Amino acid sequence: MDAGAFVQENKRWLLGCGIGAVAWLVASMVFDSVHAATLPTERSLGAPTGPVYTQAALDAARAEGEELAKARASLQQALAFAPGPRYQLDDKGRPGDQLFQASRDLKQKVLAAANQRDVQVTEGGLVWEIPTGIDEIRATLFGLELVDELQQRLFAAHDAVRAANEEAMGLRVVLGVKLEARRGQRGPTRNLRAGELDLREHFVQEQVAFQFQSDEATALGFLEACRSPGRTLVVESWQMLKPARPGEPCAVKGTLLGIAVKPKGAAAGAGEGGK
Repeated sequence: MDAGAFVQENKRWLLGCGIGAVAWLVASMVFDSVHAATLPTERSLGAPTGPVYTQAALDAARAEGEELAKARASLQQALAFAPGPRYQLDDKGRPGDQLFQASRDLKQKVLAAANQRDVQVTEGGLVWEIPTGIDEIRATLFGLELVDELQQRLFAAHDAVRAANEEAMGLRVVLGVKLEARRGQRGPTRNLRAGELDLREHFVQEQVAFQFQSDEATALGFLEACRSPGRTLVVESWQMLKPARPGEPCAVKGTLLGIAVKPKGAAAGAGEGGK
């Protein structure tokens, strides 16, 4: 059979095959245009193709960051209290025994200093807890160091006033020094919002309340002595009542804070458990 005869006899079948081939070709072109398309570029999306920030803006941002770092270091130096080795736990004994010994030594130190200066103070006026947990012991030791610093600076202010004038009253009586229980640290850490920091992860803080009677010069000398770079006792509250009659002492009471910065990456530093 020649080609012409084959076409004449099968023209309907050939026409169907042709239409099917054309339909398949069109479908293939549409499929390729959808699934083989190139990924969008920044330019095609309308994004800027040049630098987002100029070099001047980047330099200004770096300079501002350096200034903020300096300001933070200056503030930390002015307000922070760096704990010393005397009130740190070591491996030479049980933590509870070390706390008991440090507590007893400090009370004896305060009583001896007061006795040398004819200042009234009772052992019952020196108050702090004796905990058993390791973190609580660290916190209390840090608080005892704050109490030690407080009594040293208070007696030093007395000595300075009496050295300038032997007839000055100076410090007359220490009514109480109390290491306050830690606030907001015993409970579980609450869930933080995005971008919010838990300050307890970065700072250790303990609070000491005090009451004493002295002349005005001694009280003001003690207040000034609380400020010491690297060993600052932050004055949280301060009240001084002048005497009702001449010759009587001022009544002074207040609270001091010791704020220590935790080393980076430290999960439990000295004095941990502060506010």
